[in-house]
Amino acid sequence: ITNVKTEPELTTIPTTREGIPIKSSIEGYVIIAQNIHEEATEEDIADFFQEFGDVKNIHLNLDRQSGYVKGYTLIEYKTLEDAKKAIEQGQGEELLGRELDIDFAFVQDQGLVDPIRKTEERKRDKSPERS
Repeated sequence: ITNVKTEPELTTIPTTREGIPIKSSIEGYVIIAQNIHEEATEEDIADFFQEFGDVKNIHLNLDRQSGYVKGYTLIEYKTLEDAKKAIEQGQGEELLGRELDIDFAFVQDQGLVDPIRKTEERKRDKSPERS
């Protein structure tokens, strides 16, 4: 018997299109689709995104005053593979005449307050010691 040293298995952490590591939700992987037409219905969204895998949940925010879609939707897939497929194959595709922008919705904390604007978290000075 010889002692064989094996290399640890490298696992790749999934990332957004910009390379930021993602986080899964409690029960799946959530993607965000932006530039959704204001008159899109949940059925329109489901029909489009079910092409890429089993859609577990769709969250479509509506504007309170107009009742129209706010321009984005959150889609949850059970598997990472389905979420990746939706991003890779759905990115740039048209839905109701609008070109979609799709990526993972949740990312690991990178020390940024606003990951879209890439602004850094403000560090506060410590209060002086009391005597």
